[in-house]
Amino acid sequence: MRYTPFFLASLLLAACSSETPTATIPEPTTPAQPEATTPSTYQAPNTAERDSWQKPQEVFLLMGNDLRNRTIADLAAGDGYFTFKLIEVGANVIAISDDPAQLAAIEARKKEMKLSDERLRTRLGSASDPMLAPNEVDACLLVHSYTRIPDKKGYLVKVYEGTKMPKPLFLLEWLNTETPIGPPMTDRMSSERIMDDIGLAGYTDVGTYSAKIPHQAFIFASHQTGIADDQQGMDPSQLLPTQ
Repeated sequence: MRYTPFFLASLLLAACSSETPTATIPEPTTPAQPEATTPSTYQAPNTAERDSWQKPQEVFLLMGNDLRNRTIADLAAGDGYFTFKLIEVGANVIAISDDPAQLAAIEARKKEMKLSDERLRTRLGSASDPMLAPNEVDACLLVHSYTRIPDKKGYLVKVYEGTKMPKPLFLLEWLNTETPIGPPMTDRMSSERIMDDIGLAGYTDVGTYSAKIPHQAFIFASHQTGIADDQQGMDPSQLLPTQ
């Protein structure tokens, strides 16, 4: 396995509002129940604060910049932050989560936006299986979830098998050091260890950037065959599957 930090750099990939009473109510009354989430009432989470440190446009530049019509698996979709950021730049997305409530919220926003199934599909996966069909997607994106995967090699092999050649995989993980935001140190791993894991799953080229996205490592991988040393500086987007 070759570690090539610059080889794939530009390759293709709640705020809860609590309400407190403003006045004392003399007699108890039945509190109003929250309105069910429907296409007409669903409100997308405010992402402006996260945009400031997540830098999604920078992430997409590192994934290859032009993601239009590419099918990307958002492997840990969560509240849909990256799912809908990818939709905005023209990608088709399979949003995968192990939480049915998260998928229901994404589906509600999908209906609100009148997105077709071609543009966005949701899928119930697990921390052990992304539930991808063989060669189903052009690339995979995994954000802030790698450390929670129990069988990392087994999971990565399934991701590898579900991705078309050259098997582009992109991860965002918190740096393995104290940062102003992010999880405790017990929920972090070094980029080197993650890269070693990825190399055991069939990927041949693995690299990382630790200063492109605030407080996070951007890790990228692919499987390359027959690439000569003098081609190391070529535009990686040329390696994407033909559309």
